[in-house]
Amino acid sequence: MSSSSRPFLSLPFILLLLASTATASSSTNPIASSLCRNSDTPFLCLRISSPLRNVNPLTLTEAAIKIATEVALRAKAKAILLSLSPRLSPQQKSSLETCAESYGDVVDGLQDSANFLTMSSRKKADVMNYLSAASFGVTVCEDAFRGVPRTTFPLARVNKTLRKYVSNALAMGDQLSLHW
Repeated sequence: MSSSSRPFLSLPFILLLLASTATASSSTNPIASSLCRNSDTPFLCLRISSPLRNVNPLTLTEAAIKIATEVALRAKAKAILLSLSPRLSPQQKSSLETCAESYGDVVDGLQDSANFLTMSSRKKADVMNYLSAASFGVTVCEDAFRGVPRTTFPLARVNKTLRKYVSNALAMGDQLSLHW
């Protein structure tokens, strides 16, 4: 075996070490572990909770919304950038513009839910309403490409990532008490 292929032999070991380190550090906070069990993506949830000093349903929901908003902003920028390509058919361009708009709606829904978290008269139903609206915005983009013939969904990976982050925020929001 050549020496140039040896670094790849250590890759599985490094990945295993990173995974066990992440798991070990998350197990030191039983509250985060308990809350993140309710997420479809518990590892993502634990990653989001790791920098938090005080982990509780509110702080974890705030952090999940903040990071999901950042992901949504990047998704919107990517959709806008792709829509500027001169090689697109009018239908493809329209679908990408729909994605940019729907990702903007995701950002708005996430920001509105974050705003409700800071209000003195906040209610779980209000937060969940806007988080659900944000989740719907992710679906709108994918649906825009279903009717475009002979076209693969160019934002499939972006959409999948955004769906995970928004879903995680929904799962964390669902654990908020009815009234704080």
